[in-house]
Amino acid sequence: MSDYTVGIVGTGPHPENSDHDGYSMGYRHARSFRRADGCRVAACADIVADHAAAFGDEFGLDDERVFTDVQAMLDGATPDVVSICTPPSTHGELVETCARHESVQGIHCEKPMAETVGESHRLVEVCEDASVQLTINLQNRCSDAAGEIRRVIDDGAIGDLERIELGRQDLLQTGLHHVDLANYVLGDEPVEWVLGQIDYPEEHIWYTNMPSERQGLGMWAYESGVHALCSTGAGAEAVGHHTNRFIGTDGEIEFQLGDEYRIRTDGEWRTVEVGGDAAQDAAIVTLLEALETDEEPIISGRRALGSTEIVFGIWESARKRGRVSLPLEIEDNPLAALIESGELPPDE
Repeated sequence: MSDYTVGIVGTGPHPENSDHDGYSMGYRHARSFRRADGCRVAACADIVADHAAAFGDEFGLDDERVFTDVQAMLDGATPDVVSICTPPSTHGELVETCARHESVQGIHCEKPMAETVGESHRLVEVCEDASVQLTINLQNRCSDAAGEIRRVIDDGAIGDLERIELGRQDLLQTGLHHVDLANYVLGDEPVEWVLGQIDYPEEHIWYTNMPSERQGLGMWAYESGVHALCSTGAGAEAVGHHTNRFIGTDGEIEFQLGDEYRIRTDGEWRTVEVGGDAAQDAAIVTLLEALETDEEPIISGRRALGSTEIVFGIWESARKRGRVSLPLEIEDNPLAALIESGELPPDE
């Protein structure tokens, strides 16, 4: 494998000084890149100078490789790969800036892709126009457990797959991983329609400005006829919190994003343990291998659009009060639009 230098954009606070490790994803990315063969974390950038300096100390970066400006990092360190770990509202501008730099071969971006449907598509278009590989950190589909579940289902162990159920805290921030796993097991098969409803009785904001429903219920249908059902928030336990359930004609599988899964094929459940690298490390290896082969990685931006549109589609269905077809024809964020219009939260 070729040698790659990596720049981390958006270090966040040191994990020891953060009240939520999701705000320090730059550290996770950097550790995974450092564990990958042929990779070197060469620079970082964060608009908060103290955060950038703490990151530089953690990873042994010289002062001249620690920046508060992304363009300065690109010009000064000329990284081959840039990992973007900032809030979704900043992804569009940062991805475009990085994709236009002559040194950048690949961009690895945290999820969610962006605040709106249109901006999510724009990330993919910008990178395609610049011939830069874009990957989105939906890392759980890279795990050995997810790969084995897909193989087991493809081999017919639970008969014909009929339905997928999933439950999580919300749709776009946490549930997106589970929606994406459903797509992965179906081979990123196109979705024909989405139907959904949401509850937003009070404010629920991620990353200072991105709303998410307090409770949601969504259903969608793949081209093959397989249906999926998602329950979030207070209704997550209807399926099982952190759960993906794959139901076939002759059995079912349950998976909770770990290194094992449960399968029932003869009336009784058994647990299957699966080894392998952590999902985050596997995602980094996946994107690096794709750079080597010039093949589309399984965590490509284009594939991530599939799961992203399902989430926005559930919100759009709630806005329209009816079923919607995919791909979506909207550009905005339906939930944010409902809140801005005053329709949500409902009047007491």
